[in-house]
Amino acid sequence: MTGQEVERRALLTPVLLLLLAERQGHGYELVQRLGAFGCEDADHAHVYRLLRGMESRGAVTSHWRASESGPARRVYAITQQGAMNLALWFVRLGDLHGTLHLFLERYVQLEDVGGRAGHDGGSPRAGAGPPDRARPPDHAHPPDHAHPPDHAHPPGHERPPDHIRRMRK
Repeated sequence: MTGQEVERRALLTPVLLLLLAERQGHGYELVQRLGAFGCEDADHAHVYRLLRGMESRGAVTSHWRASESGPARRVYAITQQGAMNLALWFVRLGDLHGTLHLFLERYVQLEDVGGRAGHDGGSPRAGAGPPDRARPPDHAHPPDHAHPPDHAHPPGHERPPDHIRRMRK
């Protein structure tokens, strides 16, 4: 399993809770909906184990629903406990988002990534930045107008990232 697969797998629990907060669904449908989060190759058995574990901890509930085409399907729905867990994940991931944003900002400010400034070990030529392959994707740098000034939100009540605000609509 690659590092990226491990990272995505670690996020399956909060993503499943979010999907169930949006609307209930059966296991196969939830696996399909995970694709929007880059988890299109999620192991079905692992997703079902997560759902059963969340049910045993009271975060989700399930019931069997008869299907007009095929066997009955177990449909999952989020519970109040699951909604509280999702809110905790929101806070944790928001903190992580800030850390990742800081990392990306500082990375692109590096003038010499890995000591490859030049053959003499000096600094790179004036105005040279990291190579294109070292730059994070454009979405890592929202335009200045995307963030309100620091005084716009009281401490502890910062404005959620754009992608979170879009999810709330």
